[in-house]
Amino acid sequence: MDGWLFTDFQGHDFITKEFLELGNRFCTRRLFYLIPAQGEPMKVLSAIEPLLLDHLPGEKMLYHGIEGQKKVLSELLKPGMKIACQYSPGGNVPTISSMDAGLIEYLRTYGIEPVTSADLMQHFGAVLTEHQIETHRQAGVIIHKILTDTFSWIREKIDAGTYIDEYAMLQKMQELIRQENIYMDSPPFFGIDEHACDPGYEPKENGSKQICEGSRLIIDIAGRLPEEDAVYYDVSWCMNVGEKIDPEYKKWFQIVYDAREEARQFIQARLDEGETVRGYEVDRRLKERFERLGCAQYLMHRTGHNIGHRCHGIGANLDDYETHDDRCLLPGTMFSIEPGLYTEKYGVRLEYDVHITSERETKVYGPVQDEILVI
Repeated sequence: MDGWLFTDFQGHDFITKEFLELGNRFCTRRLFYLIPAQGEPMKVLSAIEPLLLDHLPGEKMLYHGIEGQKKVLSELLKPGMKIACQYSPGGNVPTISSMDAGLIEYLRTYGIEPVTSADLMQHFGAVLTEHQIETHRQAGVIIHKILTDTFSWIREKIDAGTYIDEYAMLQKMQELIRQENIYMDSPPFFGIDEHACDPGYEPKENGSKQICEGSRLIIDIAGRLPEEDAVYYDVSWCMNVGEKIDPEYKKWFQIVYDAREEARQFIQARLDEGETVRGYEVDRRLKERFERLGCAQYLMHRTGHNIGHRCHGIGANLDDYETHDDRCLLPGTMFSIEPGLYTEKYGVRLEYDVHITSERETKVYGPVQDEILVI
């Protein structure tokens, strides 16, 4: 590989904006930033906006108009060079494909071979620091407090004979969230009984189900501290209101629980052997497990996703279902393990976040659900 190219125009490329720390800087003309395999970085900027990359190292080259841009790029991009770009061949991994097809075509006119920067992005953008891990832990404490307070509220209302439904619960959770030092890019996802069979269900004022004794509940909640570089904490738990639990619900819970644990054990075994493990391999292993059990038809999503400052980060996902993510799970990265099965009556998803330490150990920073929680 001869270099790594970043480019942006009017904020279209979110990866460039993040990696180059552009912040509120906005380019109205195309910019380029080339990091060569050897030597100093090169900045290519319109003469109208010469200061946009002054916070970064490297030599500055200014262009006037499109012909000037082509002349400057022809001096940097030589035929036969392999240049890492923010794209995924075939659109296979859309989370890292922020460079548009037209620009790829344009770059190819210089005779270069664009290659994906997926592994570079993961190495430089998804490996977490100790401070980031600590922000993840702190977010987890807050989220589990919100969950505990929500469950206490449900029990109090039911014991008092007060009618409550999913929408009322959402309002209560949002009230609890506002009281905490936590940021969420979306409200919690949850559903009662058959509404839990829709993994993206959002309670509305009209059509919400009543919460009562015997109700089955699934919650997916994710948040981070409202600070730069803080890392998300993302979990899914399954509950039952009251001690009387439907045996079929217990059966599906156990199937999903066993799958979640197998995924982690599979990853740890590979790490212990000094081998690599790729995201798609974990997802494929669980799919094969569900096929043997005769329930793979109830799958609706991948096994997990990378976690970082964004809930769905730019590192490797555990995915051979929605995409084919062949990136390796790297030490220092974090990802969710969240298998789920959704029948017509029962929805079960169990999620925790796994960090691969520098010692190649899988760590979970927070409570691990091993049985249906009784409210």
